[in-house]
Amino acid sequence: MAETTKYDLFLDELNALEKQVYYFIQKGTELIESNEALSKKIAKLENENTILKKKLNEVEEKLSKSIFSESNLFSDEPNEKKEVLKSKIDELIARLDFHLRS
Repeated sequence: MAETTKYDLFLDELNALEKQVYYFIQKGTELIESNEALSKKIAKLENENTILKKKLNEVEEKLSKSIFSESNLFSDEPNEKKEVLKSKIDELIARLDFHLRS
């Protein structure tokens, strides 16, 4: 009868180990799936990041071109155009000042 008890204990321990192995396999599978999903998300975000960097570079290039273009206020334009632009700015400032005071 003592041998039957040892045998039952052995089977119980074996069943417990089998459950633990099953649990670890299941957890491992879940972690692999999670890792794959995260890898896909990382790849997608890296692609979006490169696209956004390209767009940013394009905007910066356009901005730098517009700042240093020939139609800039600081360029060698005729004084007449500068004066017209200055008068328009003065008019807008006067309008803003009028609206703020009223």
